[in-house]
Amino acid sequence: MEQYEDRAAVRNLVLGVLLGVILSRFSLGSIFMTVPVLLACHRVRKVQFRMGAFAVMLLAVVTWTLVENRLILGTEYWPVILVSLFLPVSSIIGSAVWEFGSDYSRSSIRKFFWACIPVFVIGVMMSLYFASGASQPVRTALADGMLYYFPSDYLNLDISSLLHMVVDMMMLFFAPLGVIFLSLPLVTADININRYDEDWQYDFANMKLPDPYVWVFFASWAASLLSSLVSSVPKWIMALSWNVALSVSVLYLVVGLSIVVAYARRRTAALTVGRIVLLLVLVCFIPFVNLIVVFGLVILGVLETWFRFR
Repeated sequence: MEQYEDRAAVRNLVLGVLLGVILSRFSLGSIFMTVPVLLACHRVRKVQFRMGAFAVMLLAVVTWTLVENRLILGTEYWPVILVSLFLPVSSIIGSAVWEFGSDYSRSSIRKFFWACIPVFVIGVMMSLYFASGASQPVRTALADGMLYYFPSDYLNLDISSLLHMVVDMMMLFFAPLGVIFLSLPLVTADININRYDEDWQYDFANMKLPDPYVWVFFASWAASLLSSLVSSVPKWIMALSWNVALSVSVLYLVVGLSIVVAYARRRTAALTVGRIVLLLVLVCFIPFVNLIVVFGLVILGVLETWFRFR
């Protein structure tokens, strides 16, 4: 019976990899492409099989992307491929670290921190490259490509300079974007796996970062604002400081979410983590209200350094 269950679990893992690769080919699906593998890994005991599944998915996604963009491999625009690979590769590697960490810790915040480390490193490397002058042809190509979706003739407005400015800014925020897109499949899978586990619900409602992290938060934001106001600051310093500031802010956003979950569940245990997260996600689709929710959760997470909310 045990052998049969192992075979069934491995079969589901293979199906999860196939479904994940298929999802990676769609814009919205690529965000959640690691969810099927994370769900299947929950029932596979051997870490070799679990890590192998992520390795196969990574190889398939990279190969597929290279084949699709083979015409620009030998040109000066080949870094565009790195841009298209950043989010899926970061999501796969981060999910693999999360799954590997599950064998050593049950703490969601600790596993999330571990998973964010490789994503942050990859994101910073990307930002530092695109903050350099060598990336100018690639940034120009990306901005020109965006004009396809916002044609000036149709809009009766020349937005070329605006799109170039958006691309220049976007290139500085790879790490936080990677952390945000990593958190979506991790939270989705974790909620689904542990929806009936009261111990996990309690752990999620009590996530907390070590107190010294708050000084990294303030120092990185101070450096970010200073580098943006002082024109003589090298662009790579501005890129690094903004990546650190926003990435740490995402961690505090998760802590703020945990505080909201703890407060809601103290009122009624019928409100599970899944229901609360779903409600907040729906609220985030409301313009302006979403900004209040996001900033509010970050501030709430930071303030818990000095105030006890739970």
